[in-house]
Amino acid sequence: MNKRWVKSIISVLFLFCASAAFSRSLSFQIIQNNPGQEKVWATSYLFEQNLTDYFFDTGDIVSSSPVWISDTNEKNKAALRASLDENRQGGMEVLVRVELIYNTNDSSNPDGLLLENIKKVQWQAYAVSTGLKLFEGNAVPEKADKKTNNEVGLRQFAGFVAYKINTQMNYR
Repeated sequence: MNKRWVKSIISVLFLFCASAAFSRSLSFQIIQNNPGQEKVWATSYLFEQNLTDYFFDTGDIVSSSPVWISDTNEKNKAALRASLDENRQGGMEVLVRVELIYNTNDSSNPDGLLLENIKKVQWQAYAVSTGLKLFEGNAVPEKADKKTNNEVGLRQFAGFVAYKINTQMNYR
């Protein structure tokens, strides 16, 4: 091999190792807060997919837990503890729980990808090693209209939430 190829290969390996050293490992858990519903809605799955894609695309190591359907405070706290334990065993650094609060007056289509299903989104990030809360935030979607009350509008809102979470993570 000539020296140019060797230098190129070494440079690529160095960049790969350097980017791996600066990547974060995080896990998402979507919490569906939709009283009276026992089925995971398509909106919850789409939100989870968009969040994991966003952070994967930024170079982070990303995983997710199954969508949790909100229950009593006691069961929600137990689910948080279980998720922290699971992520600790998996070697993750940060757990981000994203709660989708559904608009129970307008939500009637569990299979529909509708922005109007979401009343509010709130999140809490935890250090997996200690269980301590790192930060929290929330976002409310703009009022859905004919142009935004669809999968595209929902994806845009999920992207906005991911951006806000990422911004908070970068400043901690």
